[in-house]
Amino acid sequence: MDGQRVFYEMDPTENPSKAAEYLKELNKIIETQQGLLEKQRVRIEELELQVTDLCKENACLKDQHQRHLATCRLQQGNLSSLGAIKENVMHEKSILLHTDS
Repeated sequence: MDGQRVFYEMDPTENPSKAAEYLKELNKIIETQQGLLEKQRVRIEELELQVTDLCKENACLKDQHQRHLATCRLQQGNLSSLGAIKENVMHEKSILLHTDS
């Protein structure tokens, strides 16, 4: 209540000038806030683009990794097949050696 009483007790010619000052301050605050919001919007757009790029890169890396794992499995399968063939050849040679004796 005291604030209202002071406002009404002020000289009537001061009230409009005080109100104009407050409005100017409020307008400056609003302009500043709008500028900050615009900067934030721009930054958010930049970050969204960055996230999109990183998602694409991540998908590509996952695909490369899966292909690498598949290649490793194939190579491992080939090596074990080769190992089995070598063992079979050696076994056959040992059989031949024993039968020739």
